[in-house]
Order: sequence, then C-alpha cells, then structure tokens
Amino acid sequence: MPARRGDKWEGRLKIGGQVVSTRRFETKRAATDWERRQRSAFDEHGYDPSRGKVAVEVLLKAWLEKREGHVSPTTLNTDRYLLPTRGQEAGWAGTEPVLPIWFRKVHVGMVTGAAIGTWQDGLLARGLAPTSVKRHRESLSSFFAWCVSEGYIAANPVKAATPPRDRRAREDMRPLPAHEFDAVVAQLAETNEVYADLVRVLGRTGIRWGEARAILVRDFVEVPMPVLHVVRNQPEGTAAAKTPKSGRGRRVPLPDALVPVLRRFADGKSPEDLLLTRPGGGQLHRSMFVRRTGWSEVGRGRTLHDLRHTAACEWILRGVPLTTVQAWLGHGSIEITARYLHHLGDSADRSALQLLNGVSARRARPARPATGVILG
Repeated sequence: MPARRGDKWEGRLKIGGQVVSTRRFETKRAATDWERRQRSAFDEHGYDPSRGKVAVEVLLKAWLEKREGHVSPTTLNTDRYLLPTRGQEAGWAGTEPVLPIWFRKVHVGMVTGAAIGTWQDGLLARGLAPTSVKRHRESLSSFFAWCVSEGYIAANPVKAATPPRDRRAREDMRPLPAHEFDAVVAQLAETNEVYADLVRVLGRTGIRWGEARAILVRDFVEVPMPVLHVVRNQPEGTAAAKTPKSGRGRRVPLPDALVPVLRRFADGKSPEDLLLTRPGGGQLHRSMFVRRTGWSEVGRGRTLHDLRHTAACEWILRGVPLTTVQAWLGHGSIEITARYLHHLGDSADRSALQLLNGVSARRARPARPATGVILG
C-alpha cells in the first residue's frame, strides 16, 4: 500500500520484502495505480536470479540500443561513456574508460552498493570532478533501473550507494598568490610548455574548465582589443557543448602577456577548431591533465577551479571594480562575486586604499610654478 511522505503519496514495489522501486504522487489513488502497474509488469517478466548471470557490458550494449530514439542525443551520448570508446579500447585515447574492466566483466546480479562506492572513489582518485562522477552515476542508475524492469536483478544497486562527495580536504576557495602562481607556471614549463600555457590562461582569465574545453579559435579576438568570447561550455562526460553555466555568453579582456600565449594555441588552426587543446592536439581532459602534470603536487594542493579564484582575486587586488569582475566571471549576482572580498579581507582593503591614496595624492599635489612666477 502507498505510504504518506509529507504532502506526497509514495508508491512502492516490494519483492521478497525488499523495496526495489518507489515513486511519489499527488494522490493516493495515483500511487496505488502505479503500484498495480509495477506489480503486473514484474509478474509478467518475473525475476529469476539466474538471469542476472550476464556481464554488465553485454547488457549495457543492449540497453544503449533500446535508448536510441527514446532519449535526447545529449543524454544518449553521455550514457555511451559507460562503455569504452574505440580510442580507449585501442589504447591511444590517453584516457581511461569510465567503467573499469573489472566492473564491465562482472555479472549484473553480483553488483552491490559497495561496488558502486568503490567505482565512484576510483573516478575521484583519477581526478574527475564530483559533478562528473554524479553524471556518470545517473547514467549507471538508469541502466540498472532498466535491468530491474527486465527482470535481470531485483534492486538497483546504485541506490544503495551514497552519492559521491569530494573527499579532498580543502577550503571552498584557495587562490594562488601571484608569486606562487608564477612558480607553478615556471615548474610546469620545465616539462610541458603547452600545459604551462594552459594554466596561464586559466589563472588569468578565470574561465571554467568546461568553458576552456569548448572555446574555438574564432572566440579569440585581437581587434579592437584582445578578448576571449566565452559562449560555450562542455563539462567532462558530455558530448556536445552548451551555453555557459550562467546561461549567457560573456567577454573576458586579455592582458598583453596572454596574447602571445593564445597565439601559440591558435597557430595552424582554422577558426572552427578548438583553441585550447592538449599537447599534440585533441580536446582537454581533466584526468589526463592531472596525471601528466602531476597537478596534485605541482599545483600545491589547488584544484583546477581554484585557478578561476586565482584570476578573480588578482583582478580585485589590482583595483578592478567588483561589478567588472562579476561580468568577466559571468556571475549572475554581485553577491556571488562579493565572496572574494570576504576571502581577501585586509588584502583587498589595502589594495583599494593604495589606489585611493594614489588618486588623492595626484589630485592634491600642487602644480609646479613656472619660472619667475610668484604664488601669492
């Protein structure tokens, strides 16, 4: 029977005394009807433990085929990342499959919540962002929900595992001071100039990683002034670019020191090519960057997103107005940008005071009298 959950009615499908599926409705009648349909479907397909003796990768292929035409192309492309790409199978892609081989070969009936947790921890350890891991988890949960509906398993093991959290101990915001940022770039340049240039761009433009992956050569403009047009965002695990997180594009002016850096990235590419690419070409991948640069150590414990904070703090300390910083970062409200003032504390106050004193001193300084003129 449905159970009351706040202002909703929760329908529940039980198998062998275990709740294997739930859904909430506005009315008790709707929940009851749903339970009846679910029970009928289960009785029709039945559940035989022997049916679960099929490898995950075998059923994944069947599930993906059934998904075609029933979900959006973007969702389908995201789901396909659960299986290795051709490049990953051949060993030349430079990235590891989302599902490791031990997971793909195990029988669906043997996958437990603990196995899901181990898989999630492994993705985080490889450098994937928690948001990316959650996206892959959602695809995997949809797959196992289908396995339940088809009678291969009795319950979805993903629901038994806690969603991924970033277990790295760090503050919400850890920008690199200017001298440390320069030291990090210099250390990277000793082994990989391309990735050093990439860090220069991230730490002085404040663009997000997903935005960096999607910027095209034509988005880099030098006339009438050098700017980056940030109009696309492509987080890891998504096959197609979309609008930036704020929902609208923005312009980020470029300091003179960054212009030759971006020229190097654009050299030999067409306007529709990706601007910021990895060494040898190809789209940026976070796990590859982290592994090949030894970022955990070279980056002094910072995340790639901390480079965005690094840019914002540098702008504020140099006297850029907060509303301008908001526009360059693409924040929807000034309150979000104001967090940097709180983080910087006295440093921001001292920087603003020096700017104020400099302006006041210039205004108060008397004009030098011309020779032979006596001021009365």
